[in-house]
Amino acid sequence: MSICGLVLHAHPEKLDAVNADLAEIASVEVHAATEDGRLVVTVDEPDEAEAIATLTRLQRMEGVLCSSLIYSHFENDPDAKEEAHDSVEA
Repeated sequence: MSICGLVLHAHPEKLDAVNADLAEIASVEVHAATEDGRLVVTVDEPDEAEAIATLTRLQRMEGVLCSSLIYSHFENDPDAKEEAHDSVEA
C-alpha cells in the first residue's frame, strides 16, 4: 500500500484542464485548489511501483509546472509476501 500527499502547481490558465485530467485517474484525489494554480492531492496506490508511476505521470501532465511530495507512506502487503513465498515453494 502506498499513500502520498503532494502539492501540484499548475498554470492558472490551465487549472480547469489539469483538474479534469486528475479526475480521470482513479487513484488520485484533489482536496483543494487555489485560483493561482496550487492543488492539494493524494495518491493511493497498491504498491510503490504504481505510486512512482502515478507521481511521474502527474509531474509530466500538461499544465503542471511542478510537484512537491509532502508525505509518503509505503507499507508492504503481508498477504502479497505470503503469496509470493507460496509460489516459490510450489
